[in-house]
Parts: sequence; C-alpha cells; structure tokens
Amino acid sequence: MPQDETTATEQRHRHREPPYQPRPEQMKLWPEISGNDINGLGDRDARRPRVIFWRRPSESITHGQVQEFFWSTARNPPVVDAAWERRLQTLALPMPDVAPRKTERTPGEWAELVKKAALDGEADDVGICAYKEEWTYDDRPVPKLKWAIVFAVSHDYDTLKKAPHETTYAEVIDQYTRSARVSKHVTTWIRNQGWEAEAKTGPLAEDILMIPTAIAAGLGELGKHGSMIHRKFGANFRLSVTLTDLPLVPDQPGVFGANLFCESCQVCVNECPPDAIFPTRQWVRGEPKWYVDFDRCLPYFIENQTCGICLAACPWSRPGVAQNLARKMARRLKKVAGETEAG
Repeated sequence: MPQDETTATEQRHRHREPPYQPRPEQMKLWPEISGNDINGLGDRDARRPRVIFWRRPSESITHGQVQEFFWSTARNPPVVDAAWERRLQTLALPMPDVAPRKTERTPGEWAELVKKAALDGEADDVGICAYKEEWTYDDRPVPKLKWAIVFAVSHDYDTLKKAPHETTYAEVIDQYTRSARVSKHVTTWIRNQGWEAEAKTGPLAEDILMIPTAIAAGLGELGKHGSMIHRKFGANFRLSVTLTDLPLVPDQPGVFGANLFCESCQVCVNECPPDAIFPTRQWVRGEPKWYVDFDRCLPYFIENQTCGICLAACPWSRPGVAQNLARKMARRLKKVAGETEAG
C-alpha cells in the first residue's frame, strides 16, 4: 500500500541516503519547488498532470534552467550526433492532408487494419484505447480525437544494458525515432482513408502522457521503476501514439502479474545509483502507484546525458525471460484470486 504522509524529501529520507550526489553547479540551477510536488506526489485528490521537463521553450517550465544546463553541457560523440540527425529527419517528414472522402468500414475491421498498418510500419506491438482527459497536461487543451493507437518498439537489450553509455544514448534516440516513424506511418495511412489523425512522437512533452495511455491499450503494467513492463519486452521498449477519430474497437488492459511481481522484487531499487526508486507505492494525483523520485533521478540523468539502468536491470527485460515470468505470475495471480474469494 502507498506510504501515507508528508513531503517527498521526508519520505525519501526515511529510506537510505544515496551514494551519488550531483555536482553543485547543476543543483544551484534547480528551483525551490520540488519536481515531486509538481508531479503530485502525496496528493490524494485526482488532477491532470503538470509538465516538469522535456518541454520547449525552456522558459515555459519551472525547471527550465536545469533543462538548458542539460542541453548546454552535452558533448555528444559522433554516434549520438548521428542518431539525433536521423531523428530530426524523421520528425521533419511531412504529413498529408486528410483525404476528402471517408472510407467506411466497421470498427472491428478498422482495428484489424490499423494494427496491420502499425506492424507493417516497424511497430513491435500495438494497442487501442479510448483517450481520457486526465492524460492531458493541464496547460494544454484536451485532444478532441476519441481514440489512441499506441505503439511499442523494443530496444536492443545488449546495448541498453551498457547504460549509462554513449551507445545506450544513441540506441534510445534511435528507438524514439523508430516509434516516431511508426506513428507518422499510421497517421498518414489513416488520413489517406479520409479520417483525422495526429502523431504523438515524444520524448519532449507535447500534451499527453503516453504510459497510462499504453496501459489502457493493453500493452503492459506499470513497474516499480516508473516505466511500463511488457509481457514480452519487459521494460526494454519505447512508445509513440496516434490519436484519431477513425471508428475503432478498444483493447482491454492486460494484467499478467508484473505489478504483483514488483511488490517483492527490489532489483531496480538496489541498482539505481541516485536511489530514486521508491520501494513501495505512493499516492500520486489521487492514485496509489509505483513512483520514481524526480529530484533524485533527473540530476543523475543530466550529468550522464542518459541512463536506463533500471530498465536493463529489470528481470522482465532480459531476452526470453518475460514470457516465462508472465506464465509463472499468471499462476500466482490465480492463487491470490482464489485466496481472496475464500477469505
């Protein structure tokens, strides 16, 4: 169950002090307000999220000076610069206008076809859900398009587990780029059918949260490390989204035991250099959930220009492990359900 009380700082100090401490020249740029407070850590009342980081221009966010420190201190090796160039080229790809005549099919037919288009367009998995208002940042208008199509693309595990490293940084950029290509491919395909569609490519915060959208679309469960766990890829993947008014049939959230597994697993907690991962669920904007301390995670990320240690350390991320774990956890879930009914 989530811890009950007080500020993020007090809660973290109940745990152990981290072995890593960020450099003073970075920390002097941090605002007085905690990123955890902006995130809604400890809040029992539901509200829409507020953006903290990864938003341009930097002047528009409270942690803007910290973000500029990240960009200004970057000394990208050639492998990272090349990955950024590939990303910029993908983001610059134009989107067609919506075709003047709508093609008509049943929602079930459209759902099948749009998933095929995604998988043909480099996605490793795809799910569909109705978009919810509470997934929109509170300084942006709620999207009017009803449906969210969510795409997952997996990392190369051997590269990810080198984190933090320049090749890991390039790999993360490349997979965000691949997810952007998927979203743009599907968005183009839908617009050519005469329906509205909009690509959401990340990682810079535009207007929507992708993780709760992906969970609702059946792509995974939230892990203790604050990222999603997929039943095949573990935490070793990235997301993108296409919003559309194309009539669709939603998928159902998939519960396969990752959340239950995280209750007893401490691998990511122990592997995190800045000690940023809470070992128990916290109240966040009216919901008990796994949570990562923003004020501890981000300084480490900034000074290393990348991270991903927790994603690679996650037992679910190792190739060939997740599907076996899912089968094992399915049996445990069944046992827990039976004990609950008997009680």
